[in-house]
Order: sequence, then structure tokens, then C-alpha cells
Amino acid sequence: MSLTTLGAEAVLGFQPRRAGTTVRQPFVRLARPLAGVSLALLVIALVLSLPAAHGAGVPPPQLRATLSGVQVGERISYALLLENIGQLPAVNGQVQFALPAGLTAEGGGGALPIRFPPLNIGERIELAFVAVIDNSVATGTVAVVAAHVGYEAPGGSQVYETIAQSQISVAPRGGIIGSTALWALIGILAAGVLLVLGYAWDARVHGVRIDQLYLLHDSGMLITHYARAGGIQRDSDIMSGMLVVLQDFVRDSFNDPRGSLEEMRFGDRRFLMARGEHLIMAALVTGKRLNRLPARLRRAIEKFEGAHGATLREWNGNLETLGSADAALRSVLSPKDRSLPPT
Repeated sequence: MSLTTLGAEAVLGFQPRRAGTTVRQPFVRLARPLAGVSLALLVIALVLSLPAAHGAGVPPPQLRATLSGVQVGERISYALLLENIGQLPAVNGQVQFALPAGLTAEGGGGALPIRFPPLNIGERIELAFVAVIDNSVATGTVAVVAAHVGYEAPGGSQVYETIAQSQISVAPRGGIIGSTALWALIGILAAGVLLVLGYAWDARVHGVRIDQLYLLHDSGMLITHYARAGGIQRDSDIMSGMLVVLQDFVRDSFNDPRGSLEEMRFGDRRFLMARGEHLIMAALVTGKRLNRLPARLRRAIEKFEGAHGATLREWNGNLETLGSADAALRSVLSPKDRSLPPT
């Protein structure tokens, strides 16, 4: 090895090669420590960039708060409605109510911060508490209650706040808050009364009227029959036979042994029918509102068959064995028509 070469090796730090050894250059020894440092810096940069990337271009969570109160006697019931209208969930939420002098939270419900569960986007929640009015508060005093709502974004530490207020003019004890609410309550009650009266009048004008009522055995025999005075009079035996034939025709046509023809219309009149195991009850009616007449027909049949089931299975036409038939029809008629004699 020449002197020039030896000087270069000494300056650059190279070691003479020996048999069976490997020359380790300085940049190889520096590469590994530098790689470790670079990887650590990269990880730190990524971690630091995560919150910024998560929130980049995305507005913070936003809660809309509405506070309302109603006075009943010595107490004011408050309801706080929270709705997430932002683009992120709201977490770690809590509410602190600020009460004016003369109002205290019943049972400490509004004294301490009230925590609420996370609210996802579009979700809402309602919180409530009751404030007691002190005897020193004069009638007409405006009670201003504020709700301070604090919350955070997921993974963040910044606290966002929304404030809602409610102003109530204290009414005399035992009254309902405010003249507006009082008149609203009176209006609701008046509307309810008018609605009931209107329904009763409509039911009177358009309600169902039973012109004829038949109780038939499924063999086609007529058990008993009622007809309104002045109504259409037809041979009751012929009519009863026609009704049974129609019922059997419908069953056979649709191949449904358990089916039943329940209604027929012609003009402004219609036949309503209910069928039991052995009986058919049919009512010829006029009017738009049925006033649960089909259900009354079914109940009358069920009660009558429950009392005379054994007799009806083998009934031979002897009306004396079915003594309560007239009572079954009267249970369907209106009270003013129950005095009509059977035809």
C-alpha cells in the first residue's frame, strides 16, 4: 500500500482489509441510528397531524338548545330540548342551570351540572327539572332561567357552549302561567266541547237507523223479527229464506265453509249480517255511521248461542225452546226502539 493511499484511508476512516474480515464503512454505521430517528420523527408528525386532519374542513359539533317552562301552583316545570344540528357527535355534555333569586331547584335537580349522554348527528334529548317559587316572589315577577350547555368534539379538549333562556311572568299561586297560556287552555277546552257536540250532532243526523232486524237459524227458519213502524214491510219468512240462501251461495262460490257475507248495499240502504255457529242476525239499516252495529250483532249471537247451543244444534222449529230470542234482538236495538213488539 502506498503512502498516498494510506493517507486517504486515514482521512476517510477506512481500515485496511484483512483476510476473512469485512470492511464497515462510516455511513453504514450512521445509517441505522439515523433511520431510527427518522422513523420516530415520522410517527410524532403523524400523531400530531391526526387532530388537524380529523377536523380539517369539518365544523365543530353544534347543539341547539330550547328551554321552556310552565308554572303550576308553587312550581315551575322546565324542559330543555337539545338537538345536535352539527356535523360531529357531541360528547362529555353537561348542563348547568342558573336560577334567579326566589327560585330553588326541587330536590337539587338543577343545582349541580346535569350530564347527558353523547348526541350523534341529528339526535335529540330532553332534560327536565322543577323549580320551587319562594313565597317572597311577587306576582308578575319575571323569572329568567338560563341553561348553560357545554360539550366537546370526539377526541378533542375544546369545550363548546350553548345558552338557552326562559322568561316566565310568575302568576298567582295556584294559577297557570301567563294569560296567553290561560286563553290557550280555555280555547282547547272550548274546541273539545265543540268537537264532542259536533260529533254527537253528526251521529244523530247520519247515524245508523235499524229498519228491520232478523234472527235466523242456519236451516233457513225465522226465529224472530223486528220492523220499525212506517218502514218497508216485506214477508219476513221470505226475506229470511233469501238471506240464508245468499249466505250459502257466497260460501259455495268461494269454497270457504267458514266465510260469511257481512254486508249488502242497495241505494241508501244496506243489510248488515253476522253469522255464528248456528245463527244469522241481519239488520236492514239506513245512515252513514254504523256506531259499532256489526260488533253488537256479533255479541248478541255469541250470547244467544252460549245460552242455547245444545238446542240450536238440533232445533226443530219450536220457538218455545228459545225463550230469550226477543231479548237478543232488543240488545241490538237503540233504547227508544226496544219497546217495539216483535212481528
